[in-house]
Amino acid sequence: MTAAQIIENLQVKLAIDSGRHLYGVLGDYQLLDLFAQKLKDAKLPDGSAFSNPLNVNKGILQTLPDDEFRSLVENEPKRPQPIASHIERAFENFLRKNLKKKGTVVLHRLEMLFAYQIELTLLRTMAADNFRIVLLLPGRKQGGKVIMFPELTQAIYALPTTLIAENNVWELGDKLDG
Repeated sequence: MTAAQIIENLQVKLAIDSGRHLYGVLGDYQLLDLFAQKLKDAKLPDGSAFSNPLNVNKGILQTLPDDEFRSLVENEPKRPQPIASHIERAFENFLRKNLKKKGTVVLHRLEMLFAYQIELTLLRTMAADNFRIVLLLPGRKQGGKVIMFPELTQAIYALPTTLIAENNVWELGDKLDG
């Protein structure tokens, strides 16, 4: 799909007052960055502009105090689970704060969530009624699944099939027309 088609679909869906509002846009990093630029020129149904995409990795790191993060990193090889728990809590705090402030958020750079196998259901539960989440995901559709980081050959990351409704995920074409 073109950027214009995806933005039009998003605007229609975001205008609905209630229900689940979790959306995904798929493509490679370059296409997603170009799409984010086009999204900044578009309007939300209330006439306001889409916000700049929020970098989830950076948001998580900024939520963790430096000394706490340093300690976690030093102990990660011995105890990987505590760092994953801290990252999960930091992500939840980051997401709640930004949704409360903005109502509609565009998220990108979610690699830490996948690297630490963070449960993504928080996205689904938080994206309801007045809170709307648009994910810019480096991935593609493949056989009814969303495969993340398709260029990886050693590991396959797939989004849970129940995370985002199938009609709420769009894949950018090879070119960013429109």
